[in-house]
Amino acid sequence: MANLSREAARVGALKNKRETNERGISTEDWLDVARETLIQEGIGAVKIDRLAKKAGVTRGGFYYRFKSHKALLEALLDDWRATNNRPMLDAINGPGTPSERYWALVKLWIEERDYRPDYDTAVRAWAREAPKVAAVVHQVDDERIEALHGLFLDAGYDELEATTRARVSYFHQVGYYAMGVKESAKSRKALTETYYRVLTGFRGGELGRSERAPDAAKVKPGAPSPQRRKSRPL
Repeated sequence: MANLSREAARVGALKNKRETNERGISTEDWLDVARETLIQEGIGAVKIDRLAKKAGVTRGGFYYRFKSHKALLEALLDDWRATNNRPMLDAINGPGTPSERYWALVKLWIEERDYRPDYDTAVRAWAREAPKVAAVVHQVDDERIEALHGLFLDAGYDELEATTRARVSYFHQVGYYAMGVKESAKSRKALTETYYRVLTGFRGGELGRSERAPDAAKVKPGAPSPQRRKSRPL
């Protein structure tokens, strides 16, 4: 009986090893390899054989994780939205005053820990070749600008100026990455205070007003009501 048990265990181990070799790396590992390949080499290099070679596994293992190459690309786009878009929206829409929320966004951009500008740049390059990807990128851009728009409305700007400042802030940062500006973290930090004042117009507090939400009797002309207005499409 002992011999039979050992033999059964050996057969089971061999079976598990064979299945592991066939299935290869995890879904997350495939996405990691695909992400880095996209960033470093572009979408043209995100091919099953190339990714499998980089990962040191067989092509067959890919199909245990994804139904097709198209499914991988869809998962990669979802990954971009989750890892690069969500942190930005969380910073803008998070707790605190408009000033504190804007600084949270600036910190995200400068530290580049929870946000990777090279990932954004790579996806934008991909979008130039794929209309469906371009549509997703435009949607994400609108979501980010809309969040900034809401921040500036909360700060007391009227509709037009909130829209303008949201666009200028966002276009400024996208342009910074698109131009491939190379600066040290120290240099970037030295400029942040000036950028902050120029882009937001805040001077020691949102428009020099109290952080307390105004009631209907105290709303200044041109300031938003306590109930944020629905903005027009950007």
